[in-house]
Amino acid sequence: MTEYLTTGTNLPPYMIFPRFLLDSDLSETTKLLYMLLLDRARLSMKNDGWADAQGHVFIYFTITDLAAALHKGEMTIKNSLTALESCGLIVRKRQGAGFPNCIYVKIPSGPATQTDRKLSGRETENCPMDRQKIVPVTDRKLSGNKKEINKNHSENKRSKAVPAVYGKYQNVFLTENELCDLKRDVPDWQQYIEKLSSYMASSGKTYQNHAATIRSWAMRDKPASTTRNYNYEEGESL
Repeated sequence: MTEYLTTGTNLPPYMIFPRFLLDSDLSETTKLLYMLLLDRARLSMKNDGWADAQGHVFIYFTITDLAAALHKGEMTIKNSLTALESCGLIVRKRQGAGFPNCIYVKIPSGPATQTDRKLSGRETENCPMDRQKIVPVTDRKLSGNKKEINKNHSENKRSKAVPAVYGKYQNVFLTENELCDLKRDVPDWQQYIEKLSSYMASSGKTYQNHAATIRSWAMRDKPASTTRNYNYEEGESL
């Protein structure tokens, strides 16, 4: 069901699409990917702990999570990330084995036409990964191998440790493992996420660990019940 816009309509959550992308030769997937990364970077700007020593804001966003968010294949996401990096719209820094890349989202500093047309849509879709050799389609194996399966398993495992955004105001950060623990231990976990999101948005206060904060609030609101002693001496009445 839909409704007409009025001057008092509350718009649904939305992302910013920079105008300079309209004149870009990047593929549509790459444009959407940049919009998604820019939206996550905007959240990092509003929260402590997401800037390096130089004050540059960074984000964590695994290829698996990006592919799920855009409903695209992981290879398509890798190609789009490479295209964005090639034209200077993002910078990726490795954090070591077992950790996701640190992504810095950048914006054009001068006229948009100076940076927009470095890659055409065709170049973007066919752009190989960093240090990846182009292999003809006829030479590629059609079936997956054990190495690829282990790689995907490792990426899925790492993605569980990367915070995702929750709450109406998109300011509550929880890893997949933290969310699973809250679902198990806190019956009203959804209400506490929204409560924390609204409180931080209205007060400007930040917390170092959102999962620990929600758990603390839940324990405060519902303290453990005391255990009654039903033992009695012989001859005593209950």
